[in-house]
Amino acid sequence: MADQSFDIDALIQALQNNPEARQRLLAALLPQEFLALPFQVAQLARTVAEHNQRIERLERVVQQLADTVAQLVGVVQGIVQELAELRETVNGLIRGQEELRASVAELRETMEGLAKAVERLIEWQVLAEQRFQRIEDRLGQLIGWRLEEEYAKHAYAYFGSYLRKIRRADLEEIFEKATQKLSLTEVKDLSRADLILQGQLRFGNQQAVYLVMEVAATLDVNDVTRASRRADLLSRAGFPCIPVVGGEKMAAAVEDSARELDVAIALDGGLMGWEAAFQKRLKMTS
Repeated sequence: MADQSFDIDALIQALQNNPEARQRLLAALLPQEFLALPFQVAQLARTVAEHNQRIERLERVVQQLADTVAQLVGVVQGIVQELAELRETVNGLIRGQEELRASVAELRETMEGLAKAVERLIEWQVLAEQRFQRIEDRLGQLIGWRLEEEYAKHAYAYFGSYLRKIRRADLEEIFEKATQKLSLTEVKDLSRADLILQGQLRFGNQQAVYLVMEVAATLDVNDVTRASRRADLLSRAGFPCIPVVGGEKMAAAVEDSARELDVAIALDGGLMGWEAAFQKRLKMTS
């Protein structure tokens, strides 16, 4: 037994020292498929290593994809949030637009109501102005009539220093004579004189003199013009006359206009421009 063990050990030692012999022994003892196992195992190991590398790369890619997806999810969530906020904003704008539309409609109704109210006010104002104008005209007429009576009643207070026997003129006599020398239009104009007085000159030849008066609460240039024109007509009809305007007050241009047209002014108990009007008007008539 010791010899056999020695032989085996020697054989093993010989095989370890002789690779070629070892290969020949293995080829004789083992099938071809078994001999190919180390190569296949090595290939399998390389394949597994390659697969592991691919798996690692795939894991990295998957991780990157996961990170990207997480980022995309965050972006999408942000977009969703922004869309929600935008939707809320749009809804708010829509509500605001509806409220604005309602306010505009209400404002339009209010403006229409105001427009109608303004139209009514304008109508009332026009009516009021017309009424005031009628009242003013009527008041002016009343004041004019009162002033006419005042000048006729107190003629001596104004003209007594220059005339005597002052009274209202005999209009029938005047118009009877005027129709023979004036046109019908001129006679109608003369008949519209506010007041015609007659008297005698207090000094000199005591000639008969007529005063053609235009009377108004507030004298204006038109009153001066009418008095001058009607005095001209009465002079042409054969009645020596002096135009006079009388009132409670006068516009600024009245005095200059009266001076230019030789018209006397009876105002506030006084008499202005009589001498100039007397000299020029009676000289024109003589």
